[in-house]
Amino acid sequence: MLKFLQVFGLGILYVVLSPFFLLILALFAVYATVMMVFLFFKMVLLFFAGKNLFSDLPEDIEAHNILEEQRKLKQAQAAPFQPFPFPPYGFSNAQPVFPNQPVIDQPVIKEIEATPLPEEKDEGHE
Repeated sequence: MLKFLQVFGLGILYVVLSPFFLLILALFAVYATVMMVFLFFKMVLLFFAGKNLFSDLPEDIEAHNILEEQRKLKQAQAAPFQPFPFPPYGFSNAQPVFPNQPVIDQPVIKEIEATPLPEEKDEGHE
């Protein structure tokens, strides 16, 4: 008789609690449907904006840093840094600043006299 009352009590408990369980299940289904529609439109907008819905993983960040370092190293090897675009004053002929610049070996600097060019007159503008 005790076994019968246990089974009967569980049956009544299930009948009383089943509407609450169905209500919770229905609310979860509605929430999941609304979130699915919202995230669909959000992902479409982010896709056309060129962004991602999810953040980068630590492995992705580490790989991006490694690739960036390799790119900077390759750039540094391709074009070494030149601190001065033009030779500084007191430049000696021993070392050219630019690699393809020829060394000028001229012992004496000659001064020449330069005359200004004659002015041309524009006939139409004054």
